[in-house]
Amino acid sequence: MSLGCASSSATSTTLQRDAYALASCTDTVSCCLQRNPGVPETCGLTASEAASHLAGVKMAMEATDDAPAVPEDAHNAALPEWKKNCINTYVECRDEKKPGWAGDCYACFRNCEGQHEWPFATCHPRRR
Repeated sequence: MSLGCASSSATSTTLQRDAYALASCTDTVSCCLQRNPGVPETCGLTASEAASHLAGVKMAMEATDDAPAVPEDAHNAALPEWKKNCINTYVECRDEKKPGWAGDCYACFRNCEGQHEWPFATCHPRRR
């Protein structure tokens, strides 16, 4: 029997498994259990404690997957419509400023706050 270094394919498989464990674990205990499959004692747990912990983690993950999606601007729901339009147009102007918008986006946003409408004469998408 030879006691040599592990082959590169075994090392590669171990690294892939460890990378997966790190990417999918949710806490220290589940990370330890994923790194040491079938050996819960290394994590300070009995087999039944490990099974119970992983079942709880799985249920929590499934509950998160079933949660309804929250709209990106849900935090603005209570704002008046004109303010939402000012914010949305400002974000569009700011995000596309270099290639596609003319004008000072922030100054136009401040103007919009005062006038309750976007000043398209000053800030607008460039004509192509």
